[in-house]
Amino acid sequence: MMNETGNYPGQSWLWLFSFWYQIPPFNGLANADLVIVGIMVLLTLALMLLPFIPGLRSIPRLLPVHRLIWRDYYRRR
Repeated sequence: MMNETGNYPGQSWLWLFSFWYQIPPFNGLANADLVIVGIMVLLTLALMLLPFIPGLRSIPRLLPVHRLIWRDYYRRR
């Protein structure tokens, strides 16, 4: 089911779901699967809609971290 190759523990994207099962509010719920899938859907929608959310899309302008990352590249040009 997992298509494991070598020493790898399985599918890498499964940690996103299995992470929530370790947190105390969710590890005791009877319907934890439904709640965690709902959380993941909300987080996915938030990430997809990030460019359209006015307060969040201006964060790169307010915190110019990209300038620190790309400064060597632009220094050489």
